[in-house]
Amino acid sequence: MTRIANFCPTCGNALARRRHSGRERPYCLNCAAPIYFDPKVAVVVFLERNDEVLLIRRAVDPGKGKWALPAGFVDYDEAPEDAAARETLEETSLQVRIDKLLEVFPRKDDGLADIVIAYSASILSGEARAGDDADEVGWFGRDSLPTLVFYPSITLTARWRAGQLDT
Repeated sequence: MTRIANFCPTCGNALARRRHSGRERPYCLNCAAPIYFDPKVAVVVFLERNDEVLLIRRAVDPGKGKWALPAGFVDYDEAPEDAAARETLEETSLQVRIDKLLEVFPRKDDGLADIVIAYSASILSGEARAGDDADEVGWFGRDSLPTLVFYPSITLTARWRAGQLDT
């Protein structure tokens, strides 16, 4: 994702480009302030039941029509664990308890997140059904995984399939 800034958020002055803090970035010549872009942080949730993993089929791009683990962005005022439970509820209608931090992934694909925090979770209540930006949900065994999208989903399910994911 490309980030663009043309005007200073403090004074409204047009920004220039200047080397600051080890890299070229937007800089306000009026305020003498560099502009820093915050990373987009997302969460992904690994749910396993009866030796099957829960996946959602994406209804929107990026990855429309492909399958992924339930995931979404962390809001600015939200703990990542709360975002993981919220996103799982929005996409699958399942109330979950976040059990364990699995891994933190850097951007390695065309997803929209710069950092992805992966958790395992347990189902507390609900019946799996698609919502939000998912158009289908399904439970898949190790040998029946559909075509997946996004590095964290691909990596976690591959580890699970190989018996190397400690959830």
